[in-house]
Amino acid sequence: MSPTPKTPTCEIVTIGSELLLGQIMDTNTSYLAKELGRIGVTTRFRTSVGDRLEEISQVIRDGVERCDMVMTTGGLGPTLDDLTREAVARVAGVDLEFKQNLMDLIEEYFERVGYRMPENNRRQAYVPAGSRVVLNPVGTAPCFIAEVDAKPIICLPGVPNELKYLWDHEISAWIRKRFGLADQKVTYRVLKVVGLGESGVDRLIGDLMGVGKNPEVGLLASSGEIKIRITATARDDRETEGLIRPVEEDIRTRLGKKIYGIDDETLEGVIDSMLLQKGLTLAILETFTAGMAAQRLYQIPSSRLLDSRVIPDQGRLLRLLGKGSGSLDVETASTLAQKVREMAQADVGLSIVGFTEKNEGSSAINSFAAAIGDGFEKDFSWYMGGHFRTLQERGAVTGLNTLRLALLETR
Repeated sequence: MSPTPKTPTCEIVTIGSELLLGQIMDTNTSYLAKELGRIGVTTRFRTSVGDRLEEISQVIRDGVERCDMVMTTGGLGPTLDDLTREAVARVAGVDLEFKQNLMDLIEEYFERVGYRMPENNRRQAYVPAGSRVVLNPVGTAPCFIAEVDAKPIICLPGVPNELKYLWDHEISAWIRKRFGLADQKVTYRVLKVVGLGESGVDRLIGDLMGVGKNPEVGLLASSGEIKIRITATARDDRETEGLIRPVEEDIRTRLGKKIYGIDDETLEGVIDSMLLQKGLTLAILETFTAGMAAQRLYQIPSSRLLDSRVIPDQGRLLRLLGKGSGSLDVETASTLAQKVREMAQADVGLSIVGFTEKNEGSSAINSFAAAIGDGFEKDFSWYMGGHFRTLQERGAVTGLNTLRLALLETR
């Protein structure tokens, strides 16, 4: 691996008491962090702060001290609790100054949308003295860029569509030029893993991970799946691909069939493509997963799923098998997969079965999955405990993965 080029760092500060109260979802931070990464800027800190002048000022000061750049969102509106302008001016040690050109644009905006401008919107024409103003043609909150200790503080509106417009049309290019990033390319490759937990993946590829490596390898865990992100930084796509390729090949060698896809591919999408390629149709029977596996497949327009059934009651399930009593096991799961296949006249049957033991808010499930078709059969059993909704999600993923592994063995 080659050393990672020096990249500028950023702290993203989202401003607004509504964020701390959980009244709105913060999508701006995720968007900016992703876009900053694309142009070669590392987001080191993400901070949310309420509408208090002293606290906003302190958070911005902290960002200036520990990063090369600070980006704020929100607090640029016309009301008295929109305090970003005042906070940045305080940190920079300057006064607010009135910009007539901003006032003219704000008045023009209200004329364009057919409303009379309230007097308090005049506040939006003030910015910290010496700031670079970035006009906002899609709203009333102007963006501005101040400098403290030769570090930019970029202040963006909190309205997502305004923020994205300004990023696309002004801010991204300005940052590239300011930090000399025009010749730097950051490329991501995401390998998606199922059937192996985070600690298991770490055990197998932990030696490839670490800050300062290029490419950098990191993990992200979700219900039943692990994402391995490989990030390379170089001058162009050819060089980043050259850095990523050997690391990806090494990881694929170590994890094998545990990797089901890359980047935007989904488990259900991969399975549907396999069914389509092989000319096969599918039927599913589920118990505790309550149709989650089928729902994921139904969302695909070309879905090969002919039929899905949910039987949450163990007694009904046993009667379907012609039994008055009994317990679930792998053999039962296989029989049910064959049964649902026959009832739907499908090429492949999949069953995901198990019944829950609930205890004081937590649950435990002995689970079984089986996929069966002409000339192939795959089954899997597992035990898991935790919150019931999480167990359902993990069960759906595990059942679908059992089907994927079965299809890998067919021609």
